[in-house]
Amino acid sequence: MKLKKTLALLSALTMMCGFAACSDDKADESSTTTTTTTTTTTTASTTAATTTTTEPVKLEVDANAITFDTASLYTGHCMAEADFTNDESNCKLTIEEIDGDAKLRVQVLDKKDDGTYKIPKIVFNIAELIGAENTGEIGQISIDFTCKAEGPWINDDGTEAMVVGNFLGAIAGNIAAEKGVDAEGITTQNTWATHYEFALQDWENDQQTFRVDAKVPQLLAVNGYADNFAEATLVIMRWGQANQVDFYIDNITIYDKDGKSMPIIYDAEANLAGEDAPEETDAPAAE
Repeated sequence: MKLKKTLALLSALTMMCGFAACSDDKADESSTTTTTTTTTTTTASTTAATTTTTEPVKLEVDANAITFDTASLYTGHCMAEADFTNDESNCKLTIEEIDGDAKLRVQVLDKKDDGTYKIPKIVFNIAELIGAENTGEIGQISIDFTCKAEGPWINDDGTEAMVVGNFLGAIAGNIAAEKGVDAEGITTQNTWATHYEFALQDWENDQQTFRVDAKVPQLLAVNGYADNFAEATLVIMRWGQANQVDFYIDNITIYDKDGKSMPIIYDAEANLAGEDAPEETDAPAAE
């Protein structure tokens, strides 16, 4: 199993490096991840996994966090740049509870020819969430993820393990309508940036929660959100996964450059889950 884990991780990391090479931003040590105590433990067998339930640890939640308790998707939808004919996966978004806590569940629907799941890209319109007049003030984004195995990891010897396995991906977004260049041809503003790439894993449990904190911008000021950008987005991507693992999004918190959480102005009550998804493709803007 160790060899297969290593190969899977190396393959996913290669994908991450390839994506980063095309991006305008690189993650640094200022962005962090936190892993909570797991809610379940599992033992692998050749048939089914044995599960032992334990008490989950509650992460501190900011008063301005998007908690999905109102059953709204908060503009969340699946990116479809090429009608899911490329590496992007169609996905099903629903509001569901885990341990009594409402979260945005992401079910990945499409696989590649080799049987691995394609890449879901979940898009949120940040301008609608905090107001377009505030986009230039964004300094950090925090997101909680709960990963839950719905299908077994198949080991080299044919045995199965109900584990999360790898959870690899990125937090990114459309940050400006146009690329800015000064008189000397130096870029002053990019249109798309990867805020943070995460590489997480759990090979013992079938459910795990992680908190990811991404500084905005990372290394370069040109990768910050532009002022008054009405089409500003937050894009959450998970790289290809070998086993069926649903992930749940919760407690999205947007902070300003002073570290204060920004109020959410979006009318969640008027936009409940089940509404038609936006028609825009939300593809990264051309440089």
